[in-house]
Amino acid sequence: MTRTLLHIDATACSHHDGDTEQACRRTVAALTALPDSYRTGLVRRRALDLHEAIPAQHHHERAVRELRDVLTA
Repeated sequence: MTRTLLHIDATACSHHDGDTEQACRRTVAALTALPDSYRTGLVRRRALDLHEAIPAQHHHERAVRELRDVLTA
């Protein structure tokens, strides 16, 4: 779980650096690699923080929608 948190933190840096699509894809990959029971708490919060940091005008993009879908599943 610690590696997943570090991975999600790194994706937040990618988003901050302007690569939102890649950040979303990498976060989805990190989340889906975990068993459902580990997609809670801090792991979920960090992924939600990333999603919430993405400006609304990008929410129609496929990678952002996929991240939202994983978070709402």
